[in-house]
Formats: sequence, structure tokens, C-alpha cells
Amino acid sequence: MSNIILVVKVKVKEEFANEVYTFMKALHKLTHELDSGCIQYDLHKIKDQVSTFCFIETWESQESLDEHMQKEHFKNFMEFTESKVEDMQIDFLEKYEE
Repeated sequence: MSNIILVVKVKVKEEFANEVYTFMKALHKLTHELDSGCIQYDLHKIKDQVSTFCFIETWESQESLDEHMQKEHFKNFMEFTESKVEDMQIDFLEKYEE
């Protein structure tokens, strides 16, 4: 079974950028602590874009990702940011193999 790799780009309404970023850092920390199927869960800020952030994630399996999305820390994040996010784009990646 291959890993699940995704990039989640989150454009936050500018007036909520600092507030949401603080919550994102907490989500990042809790995911590393509480989600056993998490291989990689990195948080980045897009350069020169005050309110755009990116999670780069690798999960052991779809089941691991599904479990993450049912965890309290993830649900709290989604609820907290619901009206503060302008756009969210999720891209699933496939590793290029020669």
C-alpha cells in the first residue's frame, strides 16, 4: 500500500491571518503528537503572501488520513477557521517513479 501525499493550500482572510496561523501551529503540534499514521505534516507560509499557508502531508494510508480528520484537534481547527478562510485547495500527489 502506498502512502497518501497531499498539499493543502489555505488562503486566510487577511484580518484573521495571525489568529489562524496561531491555530495552525497548534494543529501542527497536536497532529505530530496524536496521529500515529502521520509520516510528514509540515506547515509553511507562502513567501510574500501575508495570509496564505500550506500544509505538506504524508500519511501511511488513506485510513490514517481519515482518522486524522476525525480527531478532535482537526475538527476544532475546521470549526474555528470556517468563516476565516477565503479559499482552501487540496492537491493529492503521486510520486513520480522512473
